[in-house]
Formats: sequence, structure tokens, C-alpha cells
Amino acid sequence: MLRFGRFLSGLTLATLCLPPMLGAQERTVVSKEVAVGRSEASLRLEFSSGDPLEIALRDGSVFIDGEATGAYMSGDALDTAWRALLGEAVSLDDGALSRRLEEWTPPSDLSGDRLTLATTIDHRLEDALHGPADVATPNVSVSTSGGDDAALVKALLGHAGRLATLGEALGNVGPNLKLHVNEDVDVRAGDKIDGTLVVVQGDARISGEVDGDVVVVDGTLTLEKGGTVSGDIRLAGSTLNRDGGTVQGEVVNVEGSERDVEREMRDRVRTEIRNELRNEIRDKARSGAASSFFSPLRNVFGGLGGLIQNLVSIMVLGLVGMGVVAFAPRNLEVVADTARRAPGRAAMVGVAGTFLLIPVWVLGAIALAVSIVGIPVMIAWLPIFPLAAVAAALLGYLAVARNLGEWLGDSGYRYTDWIRKSNPVYTIVGGVAGLSIFFVVANVLRMVPFFGFFRGLLVAGGVLASVAAVMIGFGAVLLTRAGRRPEYGPIDFDDAWERSVGTEPDPDTTASTHGSSSTNEPGDPNA
Repeated sequence: MLRFGRFLSGLTLATLCLPPMLGAQERTVVSKEVAVGRSEASLRLEFSSGDPLEIALRDGSVFIDGEATGAYMSGDALDTAWRALLGEAVSLDDGALSRRLEEWTPPSDLSGDRLTLATTIDHRLEDALHGPADVATPNVSVSTSGGDDAALVKALLGHAGRLATLGEALGNVGPNLKLHVNEDVDVRAGDKIDGTLVVVQGDARISGEVDGDVVVVDGTLTLEKGGTVSGDIRLAGSTLNRDGGTVQGEVVNVEGSERDVEREMRDRVRTEIRNELRNEIRDKARSGAASSFFSPLRNVFGGLGGLIQNLVSIMVLGLVGMGVVAFAPRNLEVVADTARRAPGRAAMVGVAGTFLLIPVWVLGAIALAVSIVGIPVMIAWLPIFPLAAVAAALLGYLAVARNLGEWLGDSGYRYTDWIRKSNPVYTIVGGVAGLSIFFVVANVLRMVPFFGFFRGLLVAGGVLASVAAVMIGFGAVLLTRAGRRPEYGPIDFDDAWERSVGTEPDPDTTASTHGSSSTNEPGDPNA
């Protein structure tokens, strides 16, 4: 029984480590069937030999050639990786398909039963692609430290990560093999080994003759004086110390392990990137479907919200204008008159004043901070100056709006008959509404599809109109010193106010005034 276990373990190690010796030939895939659905992802391959292979993940179970092998969960790492492989297999044929199926590896984040199941799928793919081995029984001599099967199996399992390196290191070796695992080997002077000497995880010292190749994996090879190797020396993760020995072949350093690690990392990164892109595309598709469903309602509600915002803005500016009319009518009249008579000049002054606001604010604070007396004033200057600038811009904007409202009242346009020039509050509200008409129409078009370009033009026009009104009004405020100094001569404010509110002169007062001024004294020749 012990001999049978040793033979079985040695045969397993030889099968895994010596693929070039086994002569297994890659089979040709003559047809493939890929089925991917909500609860199924299956692959069926037909080979030139006639025997098929079918691997299916269906309804939480994994079937290999119709036999239930294990279970999975929809959307887990195994399901995602298998569906990704099938997605690539759809567009591949012949050799490219075989190579991609052979390169597939289980996801790195699997563990436990899921990892075992994924490894089983990987092995079945590789076995089906390479087909049955067509070899003669090799003459393999196996030796391990401890001399029992457990040591051999333990060394095999602990060395699983280096199997690819072993395969490359043992390429093209002869059938006669002396395999030593986890033990040191000493070929003394006068001794001779016929065949290939393989030392895994051990050191080898050669003073005699090896009629074949020498392969050392994860160890040290010492070739002493008088030692002879008739074949090649292959080192995988090992070092060579030569002391006059003879090598008739070549000394080859096999770095398969580094390439395996690099390939594994590359495959892992590629898998992670593929999964991340797939999840991102899936999320975007879901969000796009939801957004396409709610897009019309979103546009309607957005347009209504914009209209409400426009109406609130007009109402707020109208209330502010009412306050200005009540408490500073003379200042408003002077600024409006200047903006009406010289809008270009006022605009240039407004632009220049806007650029100078921050320098004047900073220089004023510095000048006040230089003197100890000015520090309290500076504390008030810092917040008051920006507030004064905002108030000046608002006063100028309302003055321009009043001029626009008066023009609309005289224009006779439809829906402007409610603007009465006799009431300055009406003219201010009408002017603000006129300046906001671009934004109002843009919000109306927002509720209608296919008008995005025109809506953008209207918004741009509204912004330009608002900026022009602010610049002209702010420049007029600066020119008139906030409406305290008329720019174009004195203004009869009483007469202007009476005209604005529509007050007619009292006929009796006018008659008595004229009568008293023309009263004839006795003796007047005109009496």
C-alpha cells in the first residue's frame, strides 16, 4: 500500500511538472455555442476528436457536462469572471479561442468552495483543450526527505506556485529521471547517474558524472573538479558554483517564476479593469434609463421653477424700487436722467468704476490702517464699502429699469398697457420685467424639447442685458454722485414729480395766482 501511494504521488508530480514529456497535443475547436442570459451563462465546445465539453452556470449551480459540480451566487466574482470570458469567446475562433480559454484563471478574490469550483472549471478547460496524453510510461525515480508519501505530497502542494517554472526548466529532458524533492544530493567521484537529475528545494554537489541534464529548482548546484555533466544545466531560482567541473551542454537560467508572477498580475489587473468597466457601463445604462424616463418631467418642473424664480425676482426688485421712490425720489430722477441722456458715457464710467472697486477698497483700508486714529474707521470701512457699491449698482439698475418702463409705456406694445407713466413704481416694475423677459422665455422653452440652442441664446441675451443695465446705471450713479449732482443742469424736481405722479395744477390756484399778479392799481390805464 505504501508503494502504491508513493507511486501515485510521484506520478502526480511528474504529470504536473513535466508537460513537455507527456506529448499531449492541443486539440482543435471545430464549433462553439455561447448562451448568456439572466440566469444562465454556458459554453459548449466541439473538438475535432468528436467529444464535447459543456460548462454552464445556471440558476445558482455549476454544471460540467451535465453534472452538477457546485453552487454559485448570481453576480459574485465567479459569475462575473465566467460571463466576461464568454463575452470574449463570442468573437474568437480556432487558435485564438483556445489560447484565451487556456489563459483564463480563477478570480483572485475567491476563497473556499468557490475557489475550488473555479479551479475545477479551469482544469477541465485545460484538459479538454490539450486532450488525452499520448506517451510512453517514463522511468521516474522519486526521492524525498523523510522517505514517506506525506513528505512528497506536502512538497508538491507547497511548490504549486512554481509548477510553470518546473515545466519550463524540464522542457526537452529525457524520459529517465531521478527526482529529489526537499533533500540534498551528492554525486561522489566515481559515481555515475544515467538520465536527468532533478533537485527541487535542495542542494546538489557533483564530483562524479551525470549522463544527462541537471535541473535545480530553489537550491544551489556545486560542480566540483572532476565533475562532469554531459547535458545542460538548468537553474530555476538557483545558483551555480563551479570549481573546475565540465559542462558539455549549456547553462540556462530559467526565470519562469518572474514571468508567471508578471503574467498573473497582468491578468489580475486586466480582469479588475474589465469588471470595473462592465460595472460602470451597467450603472450608466441603468441611470440613463431612469433619466430618460424622468427627463420630460424634470424639464417641466425645472421650467416652472425658473418661472417662479423670475416672478419672485421681479417682485423683490419692485419692492426695492418702491422704497427708493418713497425715500430717494430726487436721487432716482437725477440718475435716470443721466442714464437716459448719456448711456454710452455712463456705461464706460460704470465699467471703469467696476474694475477700480477692489483697488479702492484695499487702498482705503491700508490708508486708514496707517494711522492709529483711522483703525476704528477702517473696521467700519471694510463692510460698508462693499455694501455701498452694491447699493449704488442697485440704484443704477432701478434707474435704467425706470427709463425702460417709461419707453415700454409709450411703445404701445401688447401687454404693456398696464404700465402707467404717472406712477414711477409701475415704470420700475415694467422695466425690470422687460429686462427679465429673456430669462422668462428661456424657462418657457425649457419645458419644450428640442429648443436647447435657442434657450442658450436667450439666457446669453438676458445676461448681456442685465450687465448692460447695471453698468449704465452704476456709471450714472458715479457721474451724479449718487444722484446728488445733476449732470445736465438743474432739474425742477417738483415739476418732474408732479409729471411722474400725474398731478394737474389746480385751476383756482392758478387763476388766483395770475389774478393777484395782474391786479390793477387805481389809476392804471389798463383798468
